[in-house]
Amino acid sequence: MVNLLYIPLLILGLLTGTSIAQEVSDGKAIVTDRCTSCHNISGPAPATLNALRKRQAPDLFYAGSKFRREWMINWLQNPTPIRGSGVLYLDHIAVTEGKDLVAVNSIQPCPTKLSRAESAAVTDYLLTLQDPQLQLGTVNIKKRFPKHKGLRLFRKQLPCIGCHQIKVGKRVVGGVSGPNLTDAGRRLNPDWVYSRIENPQYWDPKTWMPRVPMSPKKRTLLTRFIATMKSDQPAAIPPTGSSFGTAATMSDFVTVSDETNESAELNYQLYCSQCHGSQGNGRGINDSAGGLSVSPRNHRLAEQMKKLTDKELRLAISKGGDAMEKSGLMPPFGKTLSETEIDEMAHYLRKLCECQGPS
Repeated sequence: MVNLLYIPLLILGLLTGTSIAQEVSDGKAIVTDRCTSCHNISGPAPATLNALRKRQAPDLFYAGSKFRREWMINWLQNPTPIRGSGVLYLDHIAVTEGKDLVAVNSIQPCPTKLSRAESAAVTDYLLTLQDPQLQLGTVNIKKRFPKHKGLRLFRKQLPCIGCHQIKVGKRVVGGVSGPNLTDAGRRLNPDWVYSRIENPQYWDPKTWMPRVPMSPKKRTLLTRFIATMKSDQPAAIPPTGSSFGTAATMSDFVTVSDETNESAELNYQLYCSQCHGSQGNGRGINDSAGGLSVSPRNHRLAEQMKKLTDKELRLAISKGGDAMEKSGLMPPFGKTLSETEIDEMAHYLRKLCECQGPS
């Protein structure tokens, strides 16, 4: 059975008379020669934080499931950063006056620029790298839907806006720890977007994108809304809340090793500091970029933290801000972290504030 994502490629070959097998072979040779030193094209995705630190560029072993052909051909001719804060934001932080900013001078675009013919060949090869588990035809993006409801879902009811930039009218709004979505409708396959929202850890076990429980109806609405983001150019780099200062790296904040990979301190830096800050003071890169309409809690402020019980801390981590009748921008991490990790995180918060909760 022919994969539906591959049909446009087959049609192109019939129209142009080119050999699909030759195109794919040529593209594979280019990728092997110029791309594999940075990109992982064989899998699997990093399963430990130490392995994640070694990732130099996005994984491509499921590129054919993720990307749209025309976008990829154009992008490969003039690569620009898709993540405004780099592949791993923790390696691109400039702490200025207690505030985390994106050290944009440390973020380098892909140095490989291809010709149109090379781009087409590489794209044809990358389109063959597909995940067989991806369900196709999940979302019909051509079906009309209330876009204002999708915007409200993205911006108000779910924590998406805290980490991702989108275009609203002429303005670009949102955080920067996640990929820029201003051109997601041109870049991403909607079926992959739906699957990524449903279970981010399937695609990337150590991603800092939380798994947020929601109905298939809401996931479909969110996917259709993201598909409307079709800016010709992604949001400008450098993003709001950036610095040309010297970048710190994750090693400046914590000691990274496989043996301590699941420690609370490491989990805090990976999952929490994007909003709560590398110092735990509520001044993370997403707050600096203006992605958060409500300022994150300062975990070092004992006067506030001592009012919260340990049970409330665990509830906030597991179920998110809504469970605490606070901002929904605080996502739930109960599907991302284990119960043990959540308990350890609550204890770590007590270390940050140097305080205890009510008896």
